[in-house]
Amino acid sequence: QASTIYGYDLSPYYIAVGKELLRLAPKSIDDNDDNGSGTWVTTVTPDDRIQYHVADAAQLPQPDNSVDVVNLQFVLHEVPYEAAQEIIKEAHRVLKPQTGQLWICEMDFESPAYAAQRANPLLFSLIRATEPYLDDYADSFPQLLKNHIVPTFTNGVKITAATGRHYSLVATKGATKEHDNNKDDDVGTLEDTRFNEDGTYRIEDTHLLLWESKKKE
Repeated sequence: QASTIYGYDLSPYYIAVGKELLRLAPKSIDDNDDNGSGTWVTTVTPDDRIQYHVADAAQLPQPDNSVDVVNLQFVLHEVPYEAAQEIIKEAHRVLKPQTGQLWICEMDFESPAYAAQRANPLLFSLIRATEPYLDDYADSFPQLLKNHIVPTFTNGVKITAATGRHYSLVATKGATKEHDNNKDDDVGTLEDTRFNEDGTYRIEDTHLLLWESKKKE
């Protein structure tokens, strides 16, 4: 279990929001008890291990080889390709050799659901209006994975379907030069289990259609 959890964002506003949510500790709207239902999308539990700070993900304050896990949750589609490269490089710098892991959860534009959504010019233009780097991310992620994540994280990279349109990725850092003189011989490997043998996506897409609304049981 983590002894300390650092949360970073470039926006002071969102850092303030995170701190306020920890203070208020709202319940989920699906969490009902004698006092009624909650008011937030999920239940927030106060945790003294969490520290929020304003910082650039490409320039973290942690020293080299000091962190167990770096978690990028829906971050990469928010930045241009060049910035994504720097964020991956910085994550590798701060992670501990041989055991440190990079965790990524993101939209998967190789999934049929997002591929179909992007193929609809009108619909995707509406989404793009608030996501200026979405096309850049959709086009460049295979290259980011192949040319930057896999070669950098030499203890192996695993990517799998998390939902019908999202992937989860775990990349483990290998040895550094000072820890292993044979580091130059390391070659990264990729285990991709997003698709079945027949080419279908491993998890069925269960997201609501545009005209549907969530029904409470």
